Amino acid sequence: MKKIVLLLAAIGSGVASTYACTTILVGKNASSDGSILIARNEDGDSGNAAVRFMYHPPRKTGYLYKNVEENQFTYQLPDNLMGYTGSPDWQTNNSTFEEAGFNDLGVGISATETIQSNLQTLKVDPYVESTGIVEEAIPTILLPQMKSAREGVLMLGKIIESQGSGEGFGVAFVDKDEAWYLENAGGHQWLAIRLPDDGYFVSANQSRLGTVDLSDTQNYLSSSDLIVFAEQNGLYNPKKDGAFNFHKVYGQNNDNDKVYNYPRVTYLQNLFTKSTLNYPVKDGDFPVFLRPDHKLSVVDVESALSSYFQGTEHDPYTSQNPKATARPISVYRTQQSHVLQVRDNLPMPIANVEYLNLGMTATGIYVPFYLGANIPENYKIATGSADSLSAYWKFRKLQMLVMQNFPRYAPVVQQSYALLNQQITEQQKQFEAEYVKLYARHPKKAQHLLDEFTKNTLDAVFDVTDQLTNQIITDQSTNINTMYKFHGA
Repeated sequence: MKKIVLLLAAIGSGVASTYACTTILVGKNASSDGSILIARNEDGDSGNAAVRFMYHPPRKTGYLYKNVEENQFTYQLPDNLMGYTGSPDWQTNNSTFEEAGFNDLGVGISATETIQSNLQTLKVDPYVESTGIVEEAIPTILLPQMKSAREGVLMLGKIIESQGSGEGFGVAFVDKDEAWYLENAGGHQWLAIRLPDDGYFVSANQSRLGTVDLSDTQNYLSSSDLIVFAEQNGLYNPKKDGAFNFHKVYGQNNDNDKVYNYPRVTYLQNLFTKSTLNYPVKDGDFPVFLRPDHKLSVVDVESALSSYFQGTEHDPYTSQNPKATARPISVYRTQQSHVLQVRDNLPMPIANVEYLNLGMTATGIYVPFYLGANIPENYKIATGSADSLSAYWKFRKLQMLVMQNFPRYAPVVQQSYALLNQQITEQQKQFEAEYVKLYARHPKKAQHLLDEFTKNTLDAVFDVTDQLTNQIITDQSTNINTMYKFHGA
C-alpha cells in the first residue's frame, strides 16, 4: 500500500497523508483445499493510478537498482536473476512499485501493508527517509533472488539493518511450505513470524505482531538486537511491561487507528471467526492469529477484500453517503487486489495462481493467472489516461459508471461477475485435471492448453465487462433523455 501524499496547491504548500491497503493470510490447514493464500488490496492515491501486470524474464547479469519515485534507495542485484511477475505503476517504466508476484521457483511476495512506528521509537531510531528501503523497491529486488519465503525474510531483514527503512511496512512471503509476515520498526528493527498452518491473519495499516519467542527460530526471526535496543532506549521495561510485545513496544496506536484501521480488522475477524464478537477490542490489541470457523477458500478471501460493510448502516456506497462509515475495505482508489495461491501437489506452472482484480474490488472480478501462463499485451499497457485497449481501463470504466448510481448498478455487476466467477472456477478444475495428464508426457501441449485456458477466460471476462458497460451506458442515456426532453409544438 502506498502512502498517499496530496499537494494542496490551492492553499499553498500544505501536505496531507493517510494510509491504505488491507492484508489477509491463510495457512494451508486453514484453507479449503490445502493451499496457502496471501492476499492484499493495493490502494493508491487516485482513481487514475493505473497499474500493469507483466512477467520479467531471467537476467544473467546483475544491475544497480534505483528507485524512481519515493526516495534515493539503491541496491546492487547479483548475476543470475530469476524471472518474476509484478504489477508496476505505469509511470515507473515497469521497474518499480511492483507490489506482488511470483518468481520462477514459485516463491511469492506481497509488499507492502503500510504501518507506522510510534513517536518514541522514531525519536531514537528514525526512518532513513532519503535512502532507506521502501515499498517501491521490495518486490523488484527480492523476487529475482529469493529461493524460499524464509530466505526472503532474511534478505529484507539484512537490508533493513544495513541500509535502514525509509517508512513503515508489513510484508508477506510465501512458498510451497510456509508463509511469513514481516513488520519493521523505526529505521533498523524488524520482526517476522511464520503463519501458523491452521491459522489466518488480517492487517489494516497498523502494526499487528505481538509477543515473541526469539529462541524459536523455526517460527520467529528478527533484527539482532530487537529487544535489547528497546530496553536500552527506554521503550521496554521487562519488570514493568511483562512479556515483550512488538506492537505495544514499537507500533503506533492512536485515535486515527481506531477510526481507520480497527473497523477493518474487527470486520474481517468477525467474518471468519464469530466468537471474536464477544471480545471487543479497546486498545488495538487484536488477536494476531486465529482459526477460522470454517476452512477458507479463494472466493472467501476475494469476498472479504471486496466488502464495504454492506447490509449495515455503515455502507457508504449503497447509501451514497461518503461519510456514512469508517473506512471500508473496498475503496474506489484501489489500484489492484491480488490473492496469491500456492499449492504443493501440482506441477510448477499451475501450482501457483495469482487472482488479480484491477481497480475497485466491490465492482470488479478476480481473474486467475497461473505462474506459467503468457500474460496478454493489454495487461501491460495502461497509463494514467483512459484508453480503449488496456485491461485496466476496461475494468475502470465500468467501475466509474457503477459509482454514478451504486444502488442501481452494483447489484447487476456483482451478480454477473459472481456467476462468471463460478463458471471460471469449474473450468479451472477441468483444465487442471487435463493439464496434469498432459504435463509429464507432452509439456508443449500442456503449455498450449494453459495459454488457451487463459485466453478463453479473459475473453469471457472482457465480454461480460463490455456487456455490463454498454448496459449501464444505455440506461444512463435513457435517463438523460428523460431529464432533458424538450418537445416540439
